Amino acid sequence: MGLFNRITDTAAEVTGHAALTKDIRTAVRGGDEEAAATFRTGTLAAALTSKGCNARGQEVADYVERVVAADGDSRRAGWLNR
Repeated sequence: MGLFNRITDTAAEVTGHAALTKDIRTAVRGGDEEAAATFRTGTLAAALTSKGCNARGQEVADYVERVVAADGDSRRAGWLNR
């Protein structure tokens, strides 16, 4: 893999995680208590480290479980599917 591909892949990862972080903040500002209680991993950690990426992935799974427990279905978590 060339250097250019690594740079563009990294830029894509940061861009994607930044968009997800923005959506998380929007959900929290909108009163989503499950989102506020679940998401902790920052954009750069999620985009640039394996540990951060795995943590964010687990947070997404935990969030969906919390939403299902609270609402009885996963519709409110639909914003995760862009």
